[in-house]
Amino acid sequence: MSWNERVELYGKIETYRKRPLIAYITSKREGVNGLMATDVLPYIIKQIDDLPPDTKAVDFLIVSYGGDPMVAWRIMSLIRQRGIDKVAVIIPQSAFSAATLVAFGADEIVMHPNGHLGPVDLQITTWGEGGQPKRFSTEDISAFLEFVRENLKITDQQHIRALFELTCKEVGTLGIGFTARSSKLAVDLGERLLALHMKGEEAKTKIKSIVSHMSTKFYSHAFPVSRTDAASIGLPVNKERDRELEKLMWAVWLNVAEELQEHTPFDPLMELLKSPEAKKLLAPVLQFAIPYGATQTTNWNTGIEDVVKNAKEKIEPVDFEYINAVVESSRNAHRNVHKGKILSARNIDMMIHYNRIIMSREWQPVGATESEKQAKGAKP
Repeated sequence: MSWNERVELYGKIETYRKRPLIAYITSKREGVNGLMATDVLPYIIKQIDDLPPDTKAVDFLIVSYGGDPMVAWRIMSLIRQRGIDKVAVIIPQSAFSAATLVAFGADEIVMHPNGHLGPVDLQITTWGEGGQPKRFSTEDISAFLEFVRENLKITDQQHIRALFELTCKEVGTLGIGFTARSSKLAVDLGERLLALHMKGEEAKTKIKSIVSHMSTKFYSHAFPVSRTDAASIGLPVNKERDRELEKLMWAVWLNVAEELQEHTPFDPLMELLKSPEAKKLLAPVLQFAIPYGATQTTNWNTGIEDVVKNAKEKIEPVDFEYINAVVESSRNAHRNVHKGKILSARNIDMMIHYNRIIMSREWQPVGATESEKQAKGAKP
């Protein structure tokens, strides 16, 4: 599948909705999840620049597990700053975390029955000893202290202080501070984005209620918030199902999912075993015949020179490539492509060891853009 096939689907949605559409999808493929990041902004701007000059309403289709929450704010700010009065966010599938924040900024949220939003409590990553990542939610620290007081019934301030000191030691004092700021950031961004379209004194109370619910009321960052749930919370979700639009948005998602290989986990070992180098990695094992009568005291010595001298095979690096994200419309398309190599060897312990190296991460144009077509005199 490709963007050229999706152009027709985008055109049908735009004709049906009577407004242009922009799509932003990050990979949810197991092993190579893509995240919303600031490097997408130039290509969002390109999409906005290519909108018809008199555009007053836009559909923004998004599928993502989330990422940088500031990207959500920047996307909506960039669209609104162009004088676009009405923005609808279309969600055919998952729109978690920062992608949910994008939906907060929309006048209308159009969700497929298979689509869902997610909690907006921000996720923190710190690095422990040995460079191992530690990931936790902004709500986890508060939940721990609440568990100590409510479940374990530990109310003595000295004990609570000791437990908090242990938490600081594990997370770090700067980590605690960053967590506190991140919690405030989630609330602030959520309220700012909702305030883009919810006006008036009564709306202020509703905004605070929505943000509070979406940031503190779910006990998992991966909790799927359905159409019904989102509407009951107070988000501007489509009340009635539009089956024609559902069919078109789901067709877009299936097409993109196939191109991003969403249903095929990326495993470096599997990539190796699919390559011609697999024959070398899985070659028959040479057996060493120990002479009859050899004793346990017999010494068998070798050095690295002998290993290099007698090496039978050279395992060539295996190339890999995958799409990390796409930004596209019926007018132009860009995709974020990651390329790299997998180095491998089968050691004396019979284990296959490998190292995955990313060689490049870059956004690439797909086909000719609208301006390029016009420059060449081609029909748009």
